[in-house]
Amino acid sequence: MQMKITLKNSDNLGVLSSILCLIHCLVTPFIYISFASLFSQNELLSFSWKSINLIFIVFSLVAVNRSTKKTTNKVIKPIFWFSWCFLFFVLFNEEVKFIELPEALSYISAINLAGIHIYNLKFCGCKDENCCIQEKD
Repeated sequence: MQMKITLKNSDNLGVLSSILCLIHCLVTPFIYISFASLFSQNELLSFSWKSINLIFIVFSLVAVNRSTKKTTNKVIKPIFWFSWCFLFFVLFNEEVKFIELPEALSYISAINLAGIHIYNLKFCGCKDENCCIQEKD
């Protein structure tokens, strides 16, 4: 059985992914403090915990891609992509440390992307099946 990702599903996926990413960002310092010796002794465990970011970024990419294809608001499309790129940059920067960024940017970017999905879900959705027919490029 194939799951069809509709506008509502893609926005729900985006909200869920962003909120889980936010929770992950909030609890990570506490996890590392609580289990410092465990993480310092086991590089695989540390790598695995950090790799969860990749899961969130992939799910949010799918959600943003589908939501931008189906939204009725043309202005929100670049906002979605800018917000996703910002989240990607912040998470990628955490791993490679291009520049020193405040931890709050992780929270802000996740909340921002969730908020845009919520806005799109509430105000930019289709009222019937015909309004979301994709335009030919």
